[in-house]
Amino acid sequence: MEAKQPNSNVIMRTENPVHEGDLKWVIGNACQFSRRLISSNFSLQRECEPEFQIVAKFNVRFPDVHVVNVNVGIQRIDSGDKSVYVTADAQILNTSGDVYCRKEVIFNCASGGAPFYIFSEMFSDSTSKLTPPGFPGLKTGISSDDIDEFFHLRVKNLITAHGNVNRIFVLPTDALVVKILIKTYGCCIVTNKEDVTDEPERQTPKSHVYQLLNDFKNAYQHQELTDIELVVGERTIRAHKFVLQARSPVFRNMFKHELEETTAGTIQIDDVDYTVLQALIWYLYTAVVLKLSYDDLCDLYEAADKYQVHSLQKECAEILKSSLGADTACRILVLADMHNDSLLRQQTVDYIWRNFAEVKDTEDWELTMRSHQRVASDVLEKVCNFKPESKS
Repeated sequence: MEAKQPNSNVIMRTENPVHEGDLKWVIGNACQFSRRLISSNFSLQRECEPEFQIVAKFNVRFPDVHVVNVNVGIQRIDSGDKSVYVTADAQILNTSGDVYCRKEVIFNCASGGAPFYIFSEMFSDSTSKLTPPGFPGLKTGISSDDIDEFFHLRVKNLITAHGNVNRIFVLPTDALVVKILIKTYGCCIVTNKEDVTDEPERQTPKSHVYQLLNDFKNAYQHQELTDIELVVGERTIRAHKFVLQARSPVFRNMFKHELEETTAGTIQIDDVDYTVLQALIWYLYTAVVLKLSYDDLCDLYEAADKYQVHSLQKECAEILKSSLGADTACRILVLADMHNDSLLRQQTVDYIWRNFAEVKDTEDWELTMRSHQRVASDVLEKVCNFKPESKS
């Protein structure tokens, strides 16, 4: 009798070349009113699939002194199905070429995702609205750290009302210049085929799975043989590269491309608070969502999307659904919209529709009306089209 030969499968091994490109975008009337703008689309190479745009959100913070908060980010807009690893060197300048702020960021970028915001800064179109008459010379900006006698009374009132005021940059011509140099990894893949034997899979008892999770948890808690440090401000979380890269494509790309910070054994984390990062890492080891405050849970939902831990994002969404209330619904709606979570978005819209009498009187609804007009209009459309017999 002839022995049965095992089946043969093919696996693909990939090599990821690096592509780069830059964009310069001049935005006029930067300090006049709230709005959301997008740049022209650009790709890094002719044969390169990913396509990007720059997003700039302007929210008037202190209208009496023409101070606007500007958020600048990168968004991928092509229809490709592969995530790419992105590094970006971003600058904000005035039309004279003076650099106001500059950042280098690293992130994983999927098609159709929310923008990855790099800057959140405040700008004004003139020092005359911020400083007293006869102020000695034009400055690029002013903040709570500047000499007290240089402050205009209105700026002092802002500090009294809101605490320390972060630096307010001055745009003499009311024009903002954004320059971004982008590098991508993994967009154009070179493949090699390799035959592997198809072995029959055995079912692992649940008790073994629980033991495995418990072993990983103990290794994390006792910091056994850790080989990477995640630094948030003055605090550090020690972990294992293998676990992080196995559970998060973003961490995997960091280690795969051997960025300088990862080879040195540390990663500076600037986009996630310590408590939220701690909850994220705990989930990577244990598959358990820590009990958090509502604000931290919202931040964990965002972090799960940023680091592409989709199972955690779904679990956070389920908890957020149970937290829906008049005071929380608007923030959850904006979160769901920004992160393309259609199910959470629809359930939140339905909640606001059914409880609109309460929600419309909250400060969050007023803020949503001003800053997120598209999602607010979706709610209003449903409210206005309501027919009593259709409401359950």
